Amino acid sequence: MISPVMMCSRSSSLWGNRSNSIHRIMRFVVKKILVVLLGLFALQSAMAEEASKIVTVDFMRAVMGTEEGKLKIEKLKGEFERERAGLEALSLKGKNLQEKLQKDAAIMSTDEKHKMEKELMEIANELKFKQQQLQKSGQADERQVVESLLPKFKKAVNAVIAEQGIDMVLRSDVVVGINPKLDITDMVVQKMNSIKD
Repeated sequence: MISPVMMCSRSSSLWGNRSNSIHRIMRFVVKKILVVLLGLFALQSAMAEEASKIVTVDFMRAVMGTEEGKLKIEKLKGEFERERAGLEALSLKGKNLQEKLQKDAAIMSTDEKHKMEKELMEIANELKFKQQQLQKSGQADERQVVESLLPKFKKAVNAVIAEQGIDMVLRSDVVVGINPKLDITDMVVQKMNSIKD
């Protein structure tokens, strides 16, 4: 038979063994958790290094900022100024006619008034038509400049992508907000200026 003292010593050794087993299991689990956490931190660091490089470019500023773009725009501005001078002359003619009509209305016959009012209306219509034509022509000319420089823009963007290791380029006009350091427009302008046709 087993004496009560022996039972106590046996039960305490059982509990002691269980306590040691629990400690060993806890240490094993804690070590595994630490290994997993260290692995996650290492993975996060590697992912941060491998993060995609996303930048923006302002298409219009790039195209209009090139030497060729500036020359073409200056030429268009010269043509625009000549046409605008013609509009201003027509507008001045209408203004003078209106002032004469207001000034001399009291001494004019009804036929003369109607004739001047008709002429004034014709000038106003012609002025409106020419302004619309000038605006449409200006937009078409600007579009033509942009389209003529588009191939050079694409070459420049592709060259900058290759040189800088860029993964994605977004148009700056579709991005809500971005760090200005990530704008490659100036680099693209320099590349476009260096590309010879």
